Amino acid sequence: MRLTTFTIAAMLVLPAAFAAQPAAADAPATLIEASASSIGLQPGSVYGPWQFATLNVNTTAGADDKPIFTFVTRRDGDSGAPSNGTTGILGDYHQWAPRLFTYAQVELSNGTLFPTRGAYLEADPTVSPNFVIAEGYGALETAYGLAQRYVNVGPELYFPDGSVTVRYIPLWTQGQSAASSFEGNLSLGHEGFTLTTLTLQSGVVPAYEAINPAIAAQLQQRIEAANLSVKRWIDARFGFDIGVDAGHASDRFTGASLYSSFGATLGAFVGVGHSPTMP
Repeated sequence: MRLTTFTIAAMLVLPAAFAAQPAAADAPATLIEASASSIGLQPGSVYGPWQFATLNVNTTAGADDKPIFTFVTRRDGDSGAPSNGTTGILGDYHQWAPRLFTYAQVELSNGTLFPTRGAYLEADPTVSPNFVIAEGYGALETAYGLAQRYVNVGPELYFPDGSVTVRYIPLWTQGQSAASSFEGNLSLGHEGFTLTTLTLQSGVVPAYEAINPAIAAQLQQRIEAANLSVKRWIDARFGFDIGVDAGHASDRFTGASLYSSFGATLGAFVGVGHSPTMP
Protein backbone atom coordinates (compact mmCIF):
# COMPACT_ATOMS: atom_id res chain seq x y z
CA MET A 1 0.00 0.00 0.00
CA ARG A 2 1.50 3.28 -0.92
CA LEU A 3 1.63 5.70 1.96
CA THR A 4 0.63 9.29 1.66
CA THR A 5 0.50 11.68 4.58
CA PHE A 6 -1.80 9.40 6.49
CA THR A 7 -3.60 9.99 9.73
CA ILE A 8 -3.77 7.49 12.55
CA ALA A 9 -7.32 6.54 11.61
CA ALA A 10 -5.93 5.20 8.38
CA MET A 11 -2.87 3.67 9.90
CA LEU A 12 -2.77 -0.05 10.48
CA VAL A 13 -5.93 -0.27 8.63
CA LEU A 14 -3.23 -0.32 7.02
CA PRO A 15 -0.92 2.32 5.66
CA ALA A 16 -3.20 3.91 3.17
CA ALA A 17 -1.43 4.89 -0.03
CA PHE A 18 2.01 6.03 -1.04
CA ALA A 19 1.19 7.36 -4.46
CA ALA A 20 3.82 6.15 -6.90
CA GLN A 21 4.54 9.64 -8.09
CA PRO A 22 7.70 11.75 -7.91
CA ALA A 23 7.69 14.33 -5.14
CA ALA A 24 6.70 17.81 -6.15
CA ALA A 25 9.52 20.31 -6.38
CA ASP A 26 8.35 22.02 -3.20
CA ALA A 27 7.43 18.82 -1.32
CA PRO A 28 8.83 18.78 2.24
CA ALA A 29 11.11 15.93 3.29
CA THR A 30 9.29 15.49 6.61
CA LEU A 31 5.63 15.94 7.50
CA ILE A 32 4.73 16.32 11.18
CA GLU A 33 1.08 16.03 12.16
CA ALA A 34 -0.65 16.33 15.54
CA SER A 35 -4.33 15.62 16.13
CA ALA A 36 -6.86 15.11 18.89
CA SER A 37 -10.06 13.05 18.84
CA SER A 38 -13.02 12.74 21.16
CA ILE A 39 -15.60 9.95 20.97
CA GLY A 40 -19.03 9.93 22.57
CA LEU A 41 -20.92 6.67 23.07
CA GLN A 42 -24.40 5.39 23.77
CA PRO A 43 -25.29 4.16 26.32
CA GLY A 44 -23.25 7.01 27.76
CA SER A 45 -23.89 5.86 31.33
CA VAL A 46 -21.66 2.83 30.67
CA TYR A 47 -19.17 3.75 27.90
CA GLY A 48 -17.06 6.78 27.13
CA PRO A 49 -16.02 9.32 26.49
CA TRP A 50 -12.91 8.06 24.64
CA GLN A 51 -10.13 10.57 23.97
CA PHE A 52 -7.07 10.29 21.72
CA ALA A 53 -3.98 12.38 21.06
CA THR A 54 -1.79 11.44 18.10
CA LEU A 55 1.57 12.48 16.69
CA ASN A 56 2.65 11.31 13.20
CA VAL A 57 6.05 11.91 11.64
CA ASN A 58 6.48 10.87 7.98
CA THR A 59 9.91 11.45 6.53
CA THR A 60 12.35 10.28 3.84
CA ALA A 61 15.67 8.47 3.97
CA GLY A 62 17.28 8.56 0.56
CA ALA A 63 15.29 7.97 -2.59
CA ASP A 64 13.89 4.53 -1.66
CA ASP A 65 12.81 4.68 2.00
CA LYS A 66 10.04 6.56 3.77
CA PRO A 67 10.24 5.97 7.56
CA ILE A 68 7.16 6.60 9.68
CA PHE A 69 6.78 7.14 13.42
CA THR A 70 3.43 7.31 15.20
CA PHE A 71 2.71 7.91 18.87
CA VAL A 72 -0.83 7.60 20.26
CA THR A 73 -2.17 8.06 23.75
CA ARG A 74 -5.73 7.10 24.59
CA ARG A 75 -7.91 7.56 27.64
CA ASP A 76 -11.23 5.76 28.09
CA GLY A 77 -13.75 7.05 30.61
CA ASP A 78 -15.92 3.92 30.78
CA SER A 79 -17.75 3.92 34.11
CA GLY A 80 -17.01 0.29 34.90
CA ALA A 81 -13.28 0.36 34.17
CA PRO A 82 -11.61 3.67 33.26
CA SER A 83 -8.35 2.94 31.47
CA ASN A 84 -5.58 4.45 29.42
CA GLY A 85 -2.71 3.41 27.20
CA THR A 86 -0.01 4.59 24.84
CA THR A 87 1.55 3.02 21.78
CA GLY A 88 4.53 3.73 19.57
CA ILE A 89 4.78 2.48 15.98
CA LEU A 90 7.87 2.55 13.78
CA GLY A 91 7.55 1.65 10.12
CA ASP A 92 9.32 1.98 6.78
CA TYR A 93 8.06 1.92 3.22
CA HIS A 94 10.75 0.72 0.80
CA GLN A 95 10.87 0.66 -2.98
CA TRP A 96 12.91 -2.32 -4.20
CA ALA A 97 12.17 -1.93 -7.89
CA PRO A 98 9.91 0.22 -10.07
CA ARG A 99 7.08 -2.29 -9.53
CA LEU A 100 7.81 -3.69 -6.07
CA PHE A 101 7.22 -1.95 -2.74
CA THR A 102 7.20 -3.31 0.82
CA TYR A 103 6.06 -1.91 4.14
CA ALA A 104 7.25 -3.17 7.56
CA GLN A 105 6.42 -1.98 11.05
CA VAL A 106 6.82 -2.84 14.73
CA GLU A 107 4.72 -1.65 17.67
CA LEU A 108 5.24 -1.47 21.43
CA SER A 109 2.61 -0.31 23.93
CA ASN A 110 1.68 -0.05 27.56
CA GLY A 111 -1.67 0.04 29.32
CA THR A 112 -4.64 -2.12 28.33
CA LEU A 113 -5.94 -0.40 25.19
CA PHE A 114 -3.36 -1.41 22.58
CA PRO A 115 -1.44 -4.57 21.68
CA THR A 116 1.59 -4.88 23.95
CA ARG A 117 3.74 -5.69 20.92
CA GLY A 118 3.17 -6.38 17.26
CA ALA A 119 4.77 -6.62 13.83
CA TYR A 120 3.49 -6.34 10.28
CA LEU A 121 4.98 -6.94 6.82
CA GLU A 122 3.35 -6.17 3.47
CA ALA A 123 4.38 -6.57 -0.16
CA ASP A 124 2.79 -4.38 -2.84
CA PRO A 125 3.61 -5.61 -6.34
CA THR A 126 2.40 -3.27 -9.06
CA VAL A 127 0.39 -5.20 -11.63
CA SER A 128 0.04 -2.15 -13.87
CA PRO A 129 0.96 1.53 -13.42
CA ASN A 130 -2.38 2.17 -11.68
CA PHE A 131 -3.16 -1.22 -10.10
CA VAL A 132 -1.62 -2.86 -7.02
CA ILE A 133 -2.37 -6.15 -5.27
CA ALA A 134 -1.35 -5.85 -1.61
CA GLU A 135 -0.54 -8.88 0.54
CA GLY A 136 0.26 -8.40 4.22
CA TYR A 137 0.74 -10.55 7.33
CA GLY A 138 0.70 -9.38 10.93
CA ALA A 139 1.16 -10.81 14.42
CA LEU A 140 0.49 -9.21 17.79
CA GLU A 141 -0.08 -9.92 21.44
CA THR A 142 -2.92 -8.15 23.18
CA ALA A 143 -2.85 -6.62 26.63
CA TYR A 144 -4.87 -9.64 27.79
CA GLY A 145 -2.15 -12.09 26.74
CA LEU A 146 -3.90 -13.36 23.61
CA ALA A 147 -1.91 -13.92 20.44
CA GLN A 148 -3.44 -12.80 17.13
CA ARG A 149 -2.45 -13.47 13.53
CA TYR A 150 -4.04 -11.76 10.57
CA VAL A 151 -3.74 -11.42 6.81
CA ASN A 152 -4.48 -8.19 4.95
CA VAL A 153 -5.03 -8.61 1.21
CA GLY A 154 -6.78 -6.72 -1.55
CA PRO A 155 -6.55 -4.54 -4.66
CA GLU A 156 -5.74 -0.84 -4.93
CA LEU A 157 -6.73 1.17 -7.98
CA TYR A 158 -5.27 4.62 -8.65
CA PHE A 159 -6.76 7.16 -11.03
CA PRO A 160 -5.89 10.80 -11.82
CA ASP A 161 -7.97 12.30 -9.00
CA GLY A 162 -7.82 9.63 -6.31
CA SER A 163 -7.72 5.98 -5.39
CA VAL A 164 -9.91 3.05 -4.31
CA THR A 165 -8.76 0.34 -1.91
CA VAL A 166 -10.55 -2.83 -0.79
CA ARG A 167 -9.12 -5.09 1.91
CA TYR A 168 -10.09 -8.50 3.25
CA ILE A 169 -8.66 -9.17 6.73
CA PRO A 170 -9.06 -12.73 8.10
CA LEU A 171 -8.09 -13.01 11.76
CA TRP A 172 -7.05 -15.90 13.99
CA THR A 173 -7.03 -15.40 17.76
CA GLN A 174 -5.60 -17.87 20.24
CA GLY A 175 -8.41 -19.74 21.96
CA GLN A 176 -11.16 -18.24 19.80
CA SER A 177 -12.79 -19.09 16.50
CA ALA A 178 -11.53 -17.47 13.30
CA ALA A 179 -13.13 -14.22 12.15
CA SER A 180 -12.72 -11.65 9.40
CA SER A 181 -13.52 -8.11 8.30
CA PHE A 182 -13.71 -6.03 5.14
CA GLU A 183 -12.58 -2.47 4.60
CA GLY A 184 -13.14 -0.09 1.71
CA ASN A 185 -11.42 3.24 1.18
CA LEU A 186 -12.16 5.97 -1.37
CA SER A 187 -9.79 8.94 -1.56
CA LEU A 188 -10.40 11.94 -3.83
CA GLY A 189 -8.21 14.96 -4.46
CA HIS A 190 -4.49 15.73 -4.52
CA GLU A 191 -1.74 16.18 -1.96
CA GLY A 192 -0.77 19.80 -1.68
CA PHE A 193 -4.39 20.85 -2.21
CA THR A 194 -7.28 18.89 -0.64
CA LEU A 195 -7.74 15.18 0.04
CA THR A 196 -11.15 13.78 1.03
CA THR A 197 -11.26 10.19 2.25
CA LEU A 198 -14.19 7.90 3.07
CA THR A 199 -13.50 4.63 4.90
CA LEU A 200 -16.08 1.92 5.55
CA GLN A 201 -15.50 -1.16 7.67
CA SER A 202 -17.45 -4.24 8.70
CA GLY A 203 -16.51 -7.34 10.66
CA VAL A 204 -14.39 -8.55 13.56
CA VAL A 205 -11.18 -6.54 13.49
CA PRO A 206 -7.65 -7.24 14.81
CA ALA A 207 -6.82 -5.62 18.14
CA TYR A 208 -4.53 -3.12 16.43
CA GLU A 209 -7.65 -1.27 15.37
CA ALA A 210 -8.04 0.02 18.88
CA ILE A 211 -6.19 2.93 17.31
CA ASN A 212 -9.16 3.78 15.12
CA PRO A 213 -11.38 6.22 17.04
CA ALA A 214 -14.57 4.54 15.76
CA ILE A 215 -13.54 1.08 16.95
CA ALA A 216 -13.32 -0.66 20.31
CA ALA A 217 -10.57 -3.20 20.94
CA GLN A 218 -12.71 -5.96 22.41
CA LEU A 219 -12.18 -9.21 20.53
CA GLN A 220 -15.76 -10.43 20.91
CA GLN A 221 -17.20 -7.40 19.12
CA ARG A 222 -18.38 -7.09 15.55
CA ILE A 223 -17.89 -3.56 14.22
CA GLU A 224 -19.71 -1.51 11.59
CA ALA A 225 -17.89 1.79 11.15
CA ALA A 226 -17.54 4.78 8.82
CA ASN A 227 -15.04 7.63 8.77
CA LEU A 228 -14.99 10.78 6.62
CA SER A 229 -11.90 13.01 6.72
CA VAL A 230 -10.71 16.09 4.87
CA LYS A 231 -7.05 17.14 4.71
CA ARG A 232 -6.52 20.71 3.48
CA TRP A 233 -3.21 22.33 2.57
CA ILE A 234 -3.13 26.09 3.24
CA ASP A 235 0.19 26.27 1.45
CA ALA A 236 2.91 23.80 0.42
CA ARG A 237 4.05 23.25 4.01
CA PHE A 238 1.12 23.81 6.32
CA GLY A 239 -2.45 22.65 6.63
CA PHE A 240 -5.13 21.05 8.78
CA ASP A 241 -7.43 18.06 8.76
CA ILE A 242 -10.83 17.36 10.19
CA GLY A 243 -12.78 14.14 10.44
CA VAL A 244 -15.98 12.60 11.72
CA ASP A 245 -16.70 8.97 12.38
CA ALA A 246 -19.55 6.78 13.52
CA GLY A 247 -19.65 3.17 14.57
CA HIS A 248 -21.79 0.44 16.06
CA ALA A 249 -20.62 -2.61 18.01
CA SER A 250 -22.53 -5.82 18.59
CA ASP A 251 -21.69 -9.13 20.23
CA ARG A 252 -20.16 -11.30 17.50
CA PHE A 253 -21.76 -14.45 18.94
CA THR A 254 -25.26 -13.35 20.00
CA GLY A 255 -25.77 -10.31 17.76
CA ALA A 256 -26.85 -8.22 20.77
CA SER A 257 -26.21 -4.48 20.44
CA LEU A 258 -23.42 -3.19 22.71
CA TYR A 259 -23.01 0.50 21.92
CA SER A 260 -22.95 3.16 19.21
CA SER A 261 -20.28 5.82 18.83
CA PHE A 262 -19.83 9.20 17.18
CA GLY A 263 -16.64 11.21 17.20
CA ALA A 264 -14.67 14.05 15.69
CA THR A 265 -10.98 14.68 14.98
CA LEU A 266 -9.09 17.94 14.49
CA GLY A 267 -5.44 18.14 13.53
CA ALA A 268 -2.75 20.29 11.95
CA PHE A 269 0.41 19.44 10.02
CA VAL A 270 3.61 21.16 8.99
CA GLY A 271 6.28 20.19 6.47
CA VAL A 272 10.00 20.74 7.05
CA GLY A 273 13.07 20.23 4.88
CA HIS A 274 13.16 19.46 1.17
CA SER A 275 12.44 16.24 -0.66
CA PRO A 276 15.61 14.39 -1.75
CA THR A 277 14.06 14.10 -5.23
CA MET A 278 14.29 17.85 -5.68
CA PRO A 279 16.61 18.96 -8.48
